[in-house]
Amino acid sequence: MKSLLAFLLAASVLAAQTPIPVPHQQKHLLLDSRVVEAAVNARLVLGTPQKHPANPLIQADKPWENSMNNLYPNVIWDEEAQLFKLWYKCVLADKEVIAQMDQPSTVHDVGWYLLYATSRDGIHWDKPELGIHKFAGSSANNIVARDCPNVGVFKDLHDADPARRYKMVSDVGLGKPQVRFSADGIHWGEALAAHGFGAQNGDTHNNALWDERSGKYLWFTKLYLGERLVSRFESDDFLHWKNNGLVLRSSLAEGRASQTYCMPVFRYGSIYLSYVMMYHVGNGRSVDCELAWSHDGLHWQRVSPGTPFIPRGAKGGYDSECIYAMAGPPILRDGKLMIYYGGDDFPHTGWKRHCLPCLATLRPDGFAGYIPVEAGKPAHVLTRALRLTSEPVCITADVPPGGSLRILAVDDQGTVLDAAEPISTSVTDTALKWNKGALTAPAARFRIELDHAVLYAISGGDLVQQELPLPENPLKSATRATHPPTTKTISFDADAQGWKGVDQLEHHASGGMKGGFIHVSRIGRSLPIALSPVTAKESPLAGDWSRIIGGKGAEITCQVRSAKAGGRVMIELFANDVAQWQFETQTTFSPEWSKATAALRYDWDDAEALAAGWKRAANSFSWADTIQHIGKVVIVPGAAGAQGSFDLDELSVSGSTR
Repeated sequence: MKSLLAFLLAASVLAAQTPIPVPHQQKHLLLDSRVVEAAVNARLVLGTPQKHPANPLIQADKPWENSMNNLYPNVIWDEEAQLFKLWYKCVLADKEVIAQMDQPSTVHDVGWYLLYATSRDGIHWDKPELGIHKFAGSSANNIVARDCPNVGVFKDLHDADPARRYKMVSDVGLGKPQVRFSADGIHWGEALAAHGFGAQNGDTHNNALWDERSGKYLWFTKLYLGERLVSRFESDDFLHWKNNGLVLRSSLAEGRASQTYCMPVFRYGSIYLSYVMMYHVGNGRSVDCELAWSHDGLHWQRVSPGTPFIPRGAKGGYDSECIYAMAGPPILRDGKLMIYYGGDDFPHTGWKRHCLPCLATLRPDGFAGYIPVEAGKPAHVLTRALRLTSEPVCITADVPPGGSLRILAVDDQGTVLDAAEPISTSVTDTALKWNKGALTAPAARFRIELDHAVLYAISGGDLVQQELPLPENPLKSATRATHPPTTKTISFDADAQGWKGVDQLEHHASGGMKGGFIHVSRIGRSLPIALSPVTAKESPLAGDWSRIIGGKGAEITCQVRSAKAGGRVMIELFANDVAQWQFETQTTFSPEWSKATAALRYDWDDAEALAAGWKRAANSFSWADTIQHIGKVVIVPGAAGAQGSFDLDELSVSGSTR
């Protein structure tokens, strides 16, 4: 395996034909979970981008480059101008530098410039003196725009209006997105408000693109709900936007410790790819660049959660703390994909830090591939069915000396339709040669044997099954053991049992249904909230309810009362302490003790839980994930009641055998 990996680091590939990889509906990357049906002694691993020895390519050597901060690089290859073009973010953090701006202005207490650089070879960059904006009394600088934080820029060949050829997206704070247009990417019009965004969108590397597949402009930005999430918007005119909602978030295991910070998106082959910057809020405030993919631009999956695609460098190095990948597709040149990124040797904290432009290269299609797990043993992958067309079936793979790929075309029953000539060298989009001359079947699966080889992509047909495979729900398994039902009760007789209130919680030793109870009140707001502890150490309700409560489902009951009547009792179940599902009971608050009830089954999928009356928060995890990781249990009045306080007693969760 070590010899194989060493070979891959030095593997050569075919010369590039076009500088921008064109999306190809019939090219399927093996990282797409719809493509591989089964793998034997083979696993998917990330590709290995190679950092350029000239990194960092640009230094912050101009007086107005006060803090290149997160950089947020936006890079294109301009075919018309035969130029690499880079737009990058600059923050003016020092007051004496802000004062040198022409008509000094700040957003978030700092100044903002968008800077521009060009290159003939992608390695050596020029900062042209454009004469547009003055700094320290001189316009001999590369400033193309100002007062535009968190910028994304792209060239739009779709728009027929040449004055809108280049498009910019930015924001001046959460819920304040804006757009600008330019004929040349240098001279920009005034900022225009972008409509349709929520109050919690923005404040990250905004990025937009024209998506020919959907016939829409897409905009990916942050959704902030106590943690950083990724949301998507779409538009026909680039001014009025429709919210598609949350499209990617950190995992349940990561919680808020690692958050999805920004996600530049591009088309590649038959799918969408993205670089996901994971902000490790709970671990040194470093930022890693991961890889994610989507079949439709809405449903996203990280390829290898927790493993960087472009790894940070050694401690103290130029990219040792943070990496922010480019917006825009990678650029194909000299047989390699060029992926630009900002590298930072300082954590993501404070304004004053330099993130410098860098370059990594990757073999075409080499984002991730299947490799043998155990050398010397047979390894193969079996693809799902492809509906064959007149296009030849092509393969992209790395094959070291002595290795090989052997490919069989099989039908749905596994009967061999034909065999291809073995491949014993690295190939990119290379047509297979079939023993019978050509495949004549309307559809086929492909069984590909890997002998010291890495398989990245296959093309030549459309996937018969276009939809994502349904995720496995372990709670639906027919072989899952059902634990005996039990009941967990919070009586509040002796104390509050670790429960907290928003804003205040008081324990009363008597006056409840059987003894003590808790009183929850909120100061100056309408909705008091009672919250259980989060961990199993503090709460008997925390954990996997299918095990600790048992049965096939559960019934939640509690006793409530309030000084005035009004508003229904709401019960919320959180996955740990991150996001919740909510149920509105039929019980209305009143001055007398009343019983509120909610029922559920563990094995519901999300649609079944919704149909049963449970509602999910915008940032919730799946129903199955939530049930297996119950943290906070929350009781709250419905908004219609406008309760200022309420009493809570005798909360029970009982396993059900139905």
